[in-house]
Amino acid sequence: MILNSEYPAPAPSVRNILVALAFGIFIAFFLIFFEPFNIDIDSGRTKVMPLLFYGFITSLVLFVSFYVLPLLVPFFFDDSRWKVKHQILFCCAVLFVIATLNGVFTNYINGLNFTWRNYWWIINRTFILGAIPFSFLILLDTLGKNYRNVKEARTILQMKPELPEIEQGNSWTITTDLKNEHFILNDTHFEYAVAHGNYIDVYRKDEDKTYFKTYRINLSSFEKQLNAPYLQRCHRSYLINLTKVSHVTGNAQGLKLGLIGGDVAIPVSRKYIPVVRHFFSQYASSLS
Repeated sequence: MILNSEYPAPAPSVRNILVALAFGIFIAFFLIFFEPFNIDIDSGRTKVMPLLFYGFITSLVLFVSFYVLPLLVPFFFDDSRWKVKHQILFCCAVLFVIATLNGVFTNYINGLNFTWRNYWWIINRTFILGAIPFSFLILLDTLGKNYRNVKEARTILQMKPELPEIEQGNSWTITTDLKNEHFILNDTHFEYAVAHGNYIDVYRKDEDKTYFKTYRINLSSFEKQLNAPYLQRCHRSYLINLTKVSHVTGNAQGLKLGLIGGDVAIPVSRKYIPVVRHFFSQYASSLS
């Protein structure tokens, strides 16, 4: 069950850069001080610099895998499809790349030719060092995130007032990236918007029927043209009308916002949880 649980997909962030750097430093100093696998380096060379380079390889691969790739191919790292098993498999693939590069480097500094025996040796050692701890930490992290976000969802539900009391009927003229194109956004019918690169799908509901229209404008530009506290970004790909929220749930990816009279669950990523909490907290205070 836990392997099929939702998990936040890798996304470009400063945190991922720091994690990549920290792992590289840990690997380098672990190898220098403990020498767990008796890595054979030509006695004519100092061991410190080559072992530091193992750490550099680790940091570089982690940076590319968890920062650059999500930036270049965001459609692959999609939260709506990403689960714990995908995170574990992706980490194993990253370890495989690290192990391969480490094997190539080991052969180079020792002047050795490639052999499958040596290649298997370095793959085996790298997976012993990384795969089991990675998998355990991911499973532990899933349980921790799930607990925290379920608790957060319950807290927000307790403070959430009856939202229909918020005054509706405001509208904005939104300018798109196409020359001379604009459209009217009315908060009475607007539910949420989803980003697809430089386009957004704007979802509206009228007489219990939900429909959407696509516009050429990125989500950041769309967001800047709105000035209502209840129209908030809640995810890198979603902007929602918080007055339409009927219930809140949580899992390892963050929060999920259910809409009034609908079966769509809008994701709230960790970065935007405080924004959602602040809105409901402030609105509840204004009614008391």
